[in-house]
Amino acid sequence: MDEGISPVVAQSIAALKAQARPCLRLVPGGDGRSRLGGTPEMAGAWPRYDGRPHSCVAQLDLSEVRAAGGPEWLPAEGRLLFFYELEHGSWGLDVKDAGSAVVIHETGSPIAATEPDDLPDDAKLLAYPIAFAPGASYPSEERVAIDWSRLDAASTEALERALMDLAPAAPAHQIGGYPFPVQSDGMEAECQNLARRLGQGESHTADWRLLLQLDTDEEAGVMWYDVGSLYFWIREQDARAGDFSKVWTILQSN
Repeated sequence: MDEGISPVVAQSIAALKAQARPCLRLVPGGDGRSRLGGTPEMAGAWPRYDGRPHSCVAQLDLSEVRAAGGPEWLPAEGRLLFFYELEHGSWGLDVKDAGSAVVIHETGSPIAATEPDDLPDDAKLLAYPIAFAPGASYPSEERVAIDWSRLDAASTEALERALMDLAPAAPAHQIGGYPFPVQSDGMEAECQNLARRLGQGESHTADWRLLLQLDTDEEAGVMWYDVGSLYFWIREQDARAGDFSKVWTILQSN
């Protein structure tokens, strides 16, 4: 800790670090079994929303996720395929958005799917191979309820620098841990409220886990509206049961 740092700043930083959670960062590399974009490997029907085909935004090889130290609540084998309807992409804030994003767990032999004839060219994301690196995630200032009113100008600046040092490097693609929000950090409560309204069984806000966070990534050719991020959430009990039909997705943008 820097000499001369105020006790309030020191306490705030200590509180953040004490609540750290492990996560996996998605970084460039790998042999392409895990990737952003590209044509998914699946045997089933291509998902649609309101008649329009989804875009495949990611494919994750679960054996690679597990080997890298990914969350034990995910299956150890198969592939997770992430789809999102780009043309009229929903923000995930209302029950009408159900189905605008889909996650599919494939366990069979990898077979490249056939893209629908009506999938627009600008909705076909280029394959961008990724690898996985263990990391630490920290709660946002909103989660730990930092009282900025207690800080003078010097302490405010010191704490802002500390928060920047703890923030993940961009692009912040991630599995598990705390989300890195673009806007408000109450996504688990939003997911729980929508699951309740959809009648998706008993659960609690604390059950929700960050399945995948996809950031805006110029190298991968992905922009979520105005430099935003896409967050896929799942209840831990559903993930453990291999049920990815109740995943909820939220889009946040600047």
